[in-house]
Amino acid sequence: MRVFVAIVALLAILAGAAWATRPGEAEFDAMLKQAIEEKIAKTDVGSSGDDALGTVALIGCKLRPSDCMKLIRDSLEVTVEKGAFTTRYKVSGLKQEATCTGAFTKIWCEKGAIAP
Repeated sequence: MRVFVAIVALLAILAGAAWATRPGEAEFDAMLKQAIEEKIAKTDVGSSGDDALGTVALIGCKLRPSDCMKLIRDSLEVTVEKGAFTTRYKVSGLKQEATCTGAFTKIWCEKGAIAP
């Protein structure tokens, strides 16, 4: 019986921690900013075979990453669904869609989507 009570208490503590540490929209924006900055830093101008507009956009992002981040974030539609223990982010825009999940202060997305 003590083992059962201990397991229930442990699960209650774990559930409380999950609820208290689920990330919000500010944490998602920080993760998105980091992912965009990493992508901009790793991409060389002209290496991806983009059209002229894509190359100009990349150059602009390399010169002013904060403006680039704001422009990209404004072009994305993010729907935040807060669950009891997790947060789900549905992101659409720029001809792409992704679903990300957040729990215990971490956010992860489908492979190859937003986060590296």
